[in-house]
Amino acid sequence: MFAVNHVVHSLGQTYLKTYGSRMTTNHQDLLERQESNFLSMKRALTGTRLYKDLRLAYINSYEEFVNHVPVYGYDEYAPYVDMIAAGHKDILFKDKADYFGLSSGTSGKDSKRVPYNERMIRMFIKSQKRIASKISTLEPDLNLLKAGRLAFGSDPYLYSQNGFKFGYISGILSTRVPKVLAKNTFPSREVLAISNWDKKIELLINESIEQDIQVVSGIPTYIISIFEAVLQKTGRKHINEIWPNLKVFVYAATPIKQYKDRIDRLVGHELNYYGVYAATEAAIGLPYAKYENGRQRYFLNPDLLYSFTPLEGKTQNLGLHQIEMGVPYFLNVGTPNGMIHYCMKDVVSFDLVNGDLVFEFVGRKSTGMNLAAEKVSDDDILNCYLNTKKSLNVDLRHYFLSPGTEDGKATYMWTLFVAGNANVDANTLAENLEKEMQRINGDYSDCREVGVLGPAQVQIMNADYLQGYFEKNRSRGQFKMKTTFETAEEYLSFIRQNLDQAGTLQ
Repeated sequence: MFAVNHVVHSLGQTYLKTYGSRMTTNHQDLLERQESNFLSMKRALTGTRLYKDLRLAYINSYEEFVNHVPVYGYDEYAPYVDMIAAGHKDILFKDKADYFGLSSGTSGKDSKRVPYNERMIRMFIKSQKRIASKISTLEPDLNLLKAGRLAFGSDPYLYSQNGFKFGYISGILSTRVPKVLAKNTFPSREVLAISNWDKKIELLINESIEQDIQVVSGIPTYIISIFEAVLQKTGRKHINEIWPNLKVFVYAATPIKQYKDRIDRLVGHELNYYGVYAATEAAIGLPYAKYENGRQRYFLNPDLLYSFTPLEGKTQNLGLHQIEMGVPYFLNVGTPNGMIHYCMKDVVSFDLVNGDLVFEFVGRKSTGMNLAAEKVSDDDILNCYLNTKKSLNVDLRHYFLSPGTEDGKATYMWTLFVAGNANVDANTLAENLEKEMQRINGDYSDCREVGVLGPAQVQIMNADYLQGYFEKNRSRGQFKMKTTFETAEEYLSFIRQNLDQAGTLQ
C-alpha cells in the first residue's frame, strides 16, 4: 500500500508541476487567447438578455469587442443581477447558478452580489490548480499533495434566499477542494462553517496543531490572528516551534508589505510569500515569482477577457495588443458569468520578462491622496509608513491617513496604531513621516516647498482599539482593514461608527 501511495503521489506531483507549464504566458499567445476567449463567451451568451442588450450579434472579433462594447461597473450590471436573484433565467448566462459571491467592501446583505454559474466556479477552480502548479515549480522541495496546508477562508454560506446560497468566494471554494488535497487541508469544511469565531479558532487549532503545516494561505490579518491564538494556546514563543517546516504563505486581498515583518516575527523565520490577485469578480493574477524587494509580479489568468483604459488622455479602451510596458492602466475583465466588460477600478502596469507578460498591481481608482494637485499613490503612502516604522524601530501595527488642516493649510493627518507598551513621540513620528514623504514623492515635496501643504500631523491610538475593530468584523471572512480616507468627514464618520466604542484617541 505504501508503494502504491508513493507512486500515486509521485505521478500527481509530476502532473502538478507540468500543468502550469502549459499555461499561456507569452504576450502574442495571450492575444490569440483573447480572440478565442471572446468567441467562446459570445457563443455562451447567445440567447441571453445581455446578448440582446449589448447587440453582441454584431460584434465579431476581440478588437470590435474592445472598441464597441461598453465598460460597465457594478451599478450597470446590478439590474441583471437582481433579475437572476429573483429567479429569472437566461439573463447573464444560460447555465445554472447556485451561488452568489459577496464583495468584502461592506457586510452581509449590503454587499455587491456576483452570480456564480457553473462555468464561473470552474474558472476559479482551474485558477487554483494553476496557482498550485506554479508554486510547485517555484518551490521544488514542496510536495503540495503531501504537505499540510492551513487555508483559512470564510464560512461557506452566510445565508440563503430564493433558492440561492450567498457567501464569500473563499468559503464557496472551500466546499470544492479535491479529495486528494482535502485530507491535508485544515481546517475542515465543518470547522469553516462554524459562525462563532472563538469556537472556530479553537477547533482549527485542535485540528492542525499536530499536523506538519508547510503552507498557509489567506488574508494576512486573519493569519496573524490565528498565529497569535496558536501561540497563546500552546505557550510557545514562535510558530516554527509548532510547525518547523512552514515555508510558504499564499496571500490575497491586500498587499503583504505592511504585514510581512510581523508575520515573520511570529513565525520565527522568514517565509516565502506568493501573492494571488483575486477578487469576488474573478481570479485575475497568478504568481509569477515570490514577493521580493517590495514587488509582487503576476501572470494574467489566460481564461479571461481583458481590456485596459488609460488613466489620462485617451478615453478609448485598449486591447492587449495595444498596451505599452511600464504604463499604468485601469483594468477591465470579462468573466464566464456574463459580466463581460467589467471595470475593476484597479490600476496595473505591465512588463516583459524573458518573453513572459507579467504585471504589477499599482493601486485603486480614487485612492491615494491629492489635496493640492499632488499625486501620492497608495504605494507611496505605504512605503512612507513602513520606512518610518523601520527607521525609528517603533512597533506600529496599522495606519489611517486622512486630510487635515493646520493654520488654514491642508495637511496629511496620520493616525498610527501602536502596541500598548510602546514608548512613542507623535512629533518625532510626524517629522520622520514628513521627511520620508518628501523624499519619496516629488509632487508632495514641491507642494510643501511652495507652502500649499502644511507639515504632516500625527495622532496616536492604542492598537487594542484596532484589534477591537477587527474582532467586530472578522466574521465576514474577507474583511480588509481600511487605510486611506478621501475627506476628513469620511474619516470622522468612520471613527464614530467603528472605533468610538473601543476608545478614544490619545
